[in-house]
Amino acid sequence: MFEQVHHVAYTVDDLDSYRTFFGDVLEMEKVDYREMPEDGYKAAVYDVGGVYIEVQEPMGEDTDTKAEMEEFLEEQGNGLNHVAYEVDDIAAAVERLETEKGIERDWDEPIVAPTFPDCKLIDMEPDTSRGIYLQLVEELD
Repeated sequence: MFEQVHHVAYTVDDLDSYRTFFGDVLEMEKVDYREMPEDGYKAAVYDVGGVYIEVQEPMGEDTDTKAEMEEFLEEQGNGLNHVAYEVDDIAAAVERLETEKGIERDWDEPIVAPTFPDCKLIDMEPDTSRGIYLQLVEELD
C-alpha cells in the first residue's frame, strides 16, 4: 500500500533557530522555504536521501492548521508531528484503509499540499489508527 516515506514533519515554536540546527548543525540540504500565512504556517524543507524533512511553525492567519500546530506545541512541545507515506493512488489507498482496515479519513477529500504543491494529501483520523497521525501523499503528474 505505502510506496515509501514521503516526508517527516516536525512542529517547532521558532523555525529560524531550527533552520540553523537542521541546516548547519545536522548539515541537511535545504530544498525549500515557504511562508504561507493564508494557510497558518511557514516551513523549511530538507532532503535526506530522498525523504523530505519538513520543519513547520504556526504563523499568520487563524486557520485549522495553525490551531492544530499551536495545540501540538502546547501539549507536546517541539518535536515529531507526523510521518507522511507516499501512495500511487490516494483514493484507492483511502478506500482500502477505510473498508479493509477500519481507518477513517480525517476530512472529506485530499487537498493540494501547501508545502508540497506538486502533491495532494489527506490525513487519516488518529482515533481510528491507534493514535498515530497518518498522512497519505500522492505525487501529481
